[in-house]
Amino acid sequence: MVTNVKGVEQTVAVGKEEDVWIFSACDLCNANCGIRVHRINGVVVKIEGDPNCPGSGGKLCARGNAGLIALYDPNRLRTPVKRTNPEKGIGVDPKWEPITWEEGLTTVAQKLKEIRKDNPNGLLLCTFDTPVIAQVYLNWAAAFGTQNTMGSSYNCGSGIHPLTYLINGTFQQEVDLDYCNYLILVGSQYGFTAGVNIPITAQKMADARMRGLKVIVIDPVCTNAASKADEWIPIRPGTDGMLALAMLNVMLNELKTYDAEYLKKYTNAPYLINASGDYIRDTKTNKPLVWDGKEGKAKPFDAQISDAALMGDYSVDGHPCRPAFNVMAEHFKQFTPEEAARVTTVPAKAIRRITKEFVDAAKIGSE
Repeated sequence: MVTNVKGVEQTVAVGKEEDVWIFSACDLCNANCGIRVHRINGVVVKIEGDPNCPGSGGKLCARGNAGLIALYDPNRLRTPVKRTNPEKGIGVDPKWEPITWEEGLTTVAQKLKEIRKDNPNGLLLCTFDTPVIAQVYLNWAAAFGTQNTMGSSYNCGSGIHPLTYLINGTFQQEVDLDYCNYLILVGSQYGFTAGVNIPITAQKMADARMRGLKVIVIDPVCTNAASKADEWIPIRPGTDGMLALAMLNVMLNELKTYDAEYLKKYTNAPYLINASGDYIRDTKTNKPLVWDGKEGKAKPFDAQISDAALMGDYSVDGHPCRPAFNVMAEHFKQFTPEEAARVTTVPAKAIRRITKEFVDAAKIGSE
């Protein structure tokens, strides 16, 4: 018996038979779960989760378990292929023909040499938004001499990443399933075979449901998540923004429930706004002003504020103004649950109910 360093490869020799467990990572999605690959006599017979992987905890989804199907697919590409039919179009056979790696690499290298000699900027490099890949191709592009690079986005990257950067300053976001008590999934199957780390989030979701987490799924389609949720709320496609605005209106103007302490301390919600929609600023420092409710006067936002006002009408040097939060709450009044119901097909009663349930579960002010 010969055993190599754990985490790289473990080999058991039984007579002439090869029996090898190879440690690697699944690359069938960007979760990259740790895996163990069982190979006997040169043939992979099983893929399973690596119990020592902190990212997946030994779990592996159906796609990962079926990875060996692609490995032994009789129609898989084993060499580069070359197009032999110059005609292009729907239904036109490209007539791909296998070529050697040497021929493929030589062909690409020759084309790159021609482009670089003529004008390096004639080359456009495009890739996905995976940070590691992006850095490699950017460095390669700089060495080649082209300034034309593009991160080609896709359905998740173009939606989630800009928002998480703006709101949290992070590339990704995760639901705190260890403590969350009320979860609204809008067009998402997070925790139900979807997410950055499918095995872990699925397990965490199951544990959270066992302890009482309530899941509401808002989706035009009764998805896998919707079928397993506490409640599925169908909605007209493309109208979830209207639903969110109506829920904000209910929160701010009907329930009047929000985390005032957080808004005052960490956001620009108290900043005073004039009739033109601009900040009221200190004439000396040009800093935005807030209204100190206790002292009854405006102060720079970074001054010692006893109690920053979030609502109310005030006047600074003869200019009428209101806190930004007040302006925002007033703006949301137009998005009534009744109007949202007409647009989204979600009943106004349901909009008010799930908003109140969401706010109550938030336990604002508790420790």
